[in-house]
Amino acid sequence: MKKIIFQTILAFAPFLLFSQENISSPTFIQTCIKNHQCYSISNSSYLFYDETKSSFYLKVDFSKFEIGIDSIDDWLKDLEETSLLFKAPMDPSHFSGLANHNHKTIKLNGQVFLNGIWHNQSVELNLYMTENGLLNQNNNQNNFDLYKVNFILNILPKEFNIHKKPHHLKKSIVIGVTLGRINQLKPGMIPFLGEAYNH
Repeated sequence: MKKIIFQTILAFAPFLLFSQENISSPTFIQTCIKNHQCYSISNSSYLFYDETKSSFYLKVDFSKFEIGIDSIDDWLKDLEETSLLFKAPMDPSHFSGLANHNHKTIKLNGQVFLNGIWHNQSVELNLYMTENGLLNQNNNQNNFDLYKVNFILNILPKEFNIHKKPHHLKKSIVIGVTLGRINQLKPGMIPFLGEAYNH
């Protein structure tokens, strides 16, 4: 019995470690179906910065946006079996020269992966530092979670073959990250990004 418990702990250890080490970001998704606005918000997306590749990543798990009320969650069924991934090159110099209450607007030219399909996507990312960020930056610490970001992605269901699913989503799906926190990507976290990391 003890052996089974130990094996179970080992199996789930990477997931527990991941959730303890990484900070999720508030994210909303919104679209329009037959003139009705559909909207959901969840604290279930993750942002990463990989110093070795100078790359920025976003992963959104759509299944986390369901709240358990069928009439509200219904439209999310077309998205729940997939995750959205966004990756873009981001020069590390963008993290320098920021002071409290200042921000930078950075254009990132990247790609979105959804439903097995890649598409080019550009976003304007607002980057700013938290209150304690300047002190830590002066101490030469590379704590990316001391920065916050805001940005919006607009995706068209047809480009990712989502329009063929039961609800026939046609209008643009808006995905917004507000007060997002960046996690430093470590080797043990790479599997979480899946195909996006090596694409």
